[in-house]
Amino acid sequence: MAQVIHSCPFGRGIEESKRLIMTNSNRPSNYKRTARILTVACGLLFFAFSFVYLYLFQCDVLEALHFTLSDGKTQYEPFWCALVLSVVLLLLQWGICALLGLKGVIRALSYFPSFLLLGVMTDVDYSVYHSGINQNWTWLFPISLIAFVCGVFFLRRLFRWWLDVEVESGILVLSNLMLLLLFAFLTVGIGNTNIHFHHELAVETALRKNKYVQVRKIGAKVIDPSRSLTALRNYALSKEGKMGEYLFQYPQRYGAEGLLIDASEKNILRITADSLYTYLGAQPQQGERALPFFRRLCNEDTGNHTTLDYYLSALLLEKKLTEFVEACHTLYAAEPHSLPQHYREALFLYEKMHPSVEPTVTDEAMLQQWASYDSLKQELRGKPGEGNFMRRKFGHTYWWYFEY
Repeated sequence: MAQVIHSCPFGRGIEESKRLIMTNSNRPSNYKRTARILTVACGLLFFAFSFVYLYLFQCDVLEALHFTLSDGKTQYEPFWCALVLSVVLLLLQWGICALLGLKGVIRALSYFPSFLLLGVMTDVDYSVYHSGINQNWTWLFPISLIAFVCGVFFLRRLFRWWLDVEVESGILVLSNLMLLLLFAFLTVGIGNTNIHFHHELAVETALRKNKYVQVRKIGAKVIDPSRSLTALRNYALSKEGKMGEYLFQYPQRYGAEGLLIDASEKNILRITADSLYTYLGAQPQQGERALPFFRRLCNEDTGNHTTLDYYLSALLLEKKLTEFVEACHTLYAAEPHSLPQHYREALFLYEKMHPSVEPTVTDEAMLQQWASYDSLKQELRGKPGEGNFMRRKFGHTYWWYFEY
């Protein structure tokens, strides 16, 4: 068995370390076998991280970047793109390793350019559709790569004798894995991790492919969605014809304004405010708010048939129940029992608030649901966290939105 150095070679002195290397050079050792296994293991770990990072975590970011770079002329395939990029980055690591001759406890340093490139590719924000990746990387990445190559090449020549020292297998494995872990954190730190941005891109992509059911699943459990995500999701519900069924199954933190994409925001996606105005058939006048805008479209008949659901939903979001009931009776040609879920809930609530009004919503399921809702509300009345407790069971109803 080859003699193994159990402590840092710097403490022995350069001459003693060189003597030990010469002495051990012709002896069989487990060190080389461990090094070969570690090389394969590091490659597999990097490939797995790269593929999962690109295919699962940054899929929508890469799709947006691909759209910009290809001018929307080619179709993005998440699986194959992640696979090819991971292979290319692994080949880059092999080239860097061969160029710099890295081995031993610092062999994993050769993965730095590949990890850095992973981060650069995913460091995009709302400017992705105009400039692609962060423009600072056009000069920062080449400088970082050149500085890395030159620095490592200089240090390798200076401490070449140290790379040939056989350390304990545990130290060899631990040092390389720690470098990989450090670079992985570096990649995630550079890439865009804004969950709202990821959800908006995912919803936008599904919308462009007319996958409306998929839109309903994206960010469904997020309790503080951005206005852009809210507006895009409501847009998808309208195109699916399900706004009256699912609107209040998601947080509506922006009132009627959450039905429109804010044209003044800098967070520009492919689906813009103009895209929505084209869909509605008109656009707001200067300074016109959402509810007056939808009211004008319905009263003046300047919009199209889709604006009715927007108008009724805007009334519900602004909690204008009386106006909603009037508009529902005059504009919505349907019997109460055939109204969408949230419209029936609103009509039922109005009738409960006005006992003199003859009930029109009498289906057994809603009566039972209201009984459970009212019973729990009375039980929790005045207690801390009442609204949150009610939300857990009835947060998907218009009743909860109206009262809490």
